[in-house]
Amino acid sequence: MSEVLTASEAAIAKGSKSFAAAAKLFDPRTRADAVMLYAWCRHCDDVVDGQELGHGRVTQSESAQARLDGLYEETHRAYRGLPSAHPAFAAFAEVIRRNDIPERYPLDLLEGFRMDVEDRKYETIEDTLSYCYHVAGVVGVMMALIMGARDDEVLHRACDLGLAFQLTNISRDVVED
Repeated sequence: MSEVLTASEAAIAKGSKSFAAAAKLFDPRTRADAVMLYAWCRHCDDVVDGQELGHGRVTQSESAQARLDGLYEETHRAYRGLPSAHPAFAAFAEVIRRNDIPERYPLDLLEGFRMDVEDRKYETIEDTLSYCYHVAGVVGVMMALIMGARDDEVLHRACDLGLAFQLTNISRDVVED
């Protein structure tokens, strides 16, 4: 097992027990890529939130915007084939190369993190759906690409599934709050 896959599996084991369990249903190659994509998504989310694997705050000397800018730079570096010292970006580089994931999708996810950093308010259903696309729908698309889907209709449905998951999370949070 590669070092980046080992680090990714450690991240998923600590960060999401349910996703770790679900990933076991995939064939080995799909599972490895899904786990490594998860590690990158989790890392980016944690960097922006100033957390570690979704738990607790860590001391950050930079602003959330500066941290987000760093994520954009590292993502662009991965697409240029430049090395990264961070295991999540090394894993991400493998995933995008093996699965031919267009750069627009990871950048769309980072745009969702920007929406969080800017503390945007969502006044309309269109605003809410745009946010859901950027933080979850695009992840559904990237997962579908990892699973071998290339048909536009399938990718649209994968996006819809991500939207549904995010809308469910929002609804659950509203009830809890």
